[in-house]
Amino acid sequence: MKKIAFVFPGYGCSHAGMGKGICEYSEGVKEIYGKASEVLGFDTAELSSKGRAADVTAEEVSFQLQLLHQLALAKAAEEILPAPEAFIGYSAGEITAMTAGKVFSLEDGIAVANAYRDMRKEAVGAGRLDTYRLRNVKHEFVSLASDKCLAGFVQMTAVEAPEQTVIIGDEEGLKAVLKELAKHKVNSVKLKDSLPLHSVMVFPYVSKLQDAMRGIEHHELSVKMYSTLYGKLVDVMTLPSDYFAKQQVNAVRFYEAVSAAKEDGFDAFVILGKDKDLLTAVKNVAGENNAFIADSVEDLQKIAEKIKESQMI
Repeated sequence: MKKIAFVFPGYGCSHAGMGKGICEYSEGVKEIYGKASEVLGFDTAELSSKGRAADVTAEEVSFQLQLLHQLALAKAAEEILPAPEAFIGYSAGEITAMTAGKVFSLEDGIAVANAYRDMRKEAVGAGRLDTYRLRNVKHEFVSLASDKCLAGFVQMTAVEAPEQTVIIGDEEGLKAVLKELAKHKVNSVKLKDSLPLHSVMVFPYVSKLQDAMRGIEHHELSVKMYSTLYGKLVDVMTLPSDYFAKQQVNAVRFYEAVSAAKEDGFDAFVILGKDKDLLTAVKNVAGENNAFIADSVEDLQKIAEKIKESQMI
């Protein structure tokens, strides 16, 4: 029997038509969109399934729609896939993971998503830095190269796989570090979204996120969660407000979280949402045949068939 973990991507997975076919899938899914529409004040199912790309990805609603889509996929999966035994959330995806894991109610999960949006907007508005995804390099070497940087600012913001890392920095610092890494044939790609998240640069803004979350009720995790802040299993979520404040300043330890889950016997990782870079990162840790993307009901059904076939071999 496959041991399944659901992976919830971070900010940026919203896209036109993502709710088509799923927002009406079951009464449970309809309830998610119905409650969310009451809280947010607009028809979330309509926008998610029929909205233009510019409207769906607008800063005010993008993450909220992404959260609902992933919760809807998780709800639909209850009827299609074997039950997941753990959740992993990449960056802001941990908000979705904790909502799916009953730490937050749906209404409070949306409130946390709103607080995250506001914090993110303020941090981005204060100034952008450049972000690069590095491949073909171990994260330990990236740390050494960054430490040698005497001019400018560079910080590692995510460890996605054994040889896949994300760094952020200013022009002077990045120039020096990328020059050093180029000597070793490291592949670097500049990312479209260059934001100061998961670095010390966001520190001035996390207190507002923390304050907004302090009054939100939270409960025990209903499923195991492998934390991408600590890179390991967490059994208890005591103070989500403090947790997310730390999360925004520190690097995403995704590789370590997936590795810990693999060591504990998880052999099927289902990414709920369209994130091909995350799929590559999971494959690098768990293996080519153990990582899947589900962005629709049809995807979930195909994954169920593949898991069934693998168990018959």
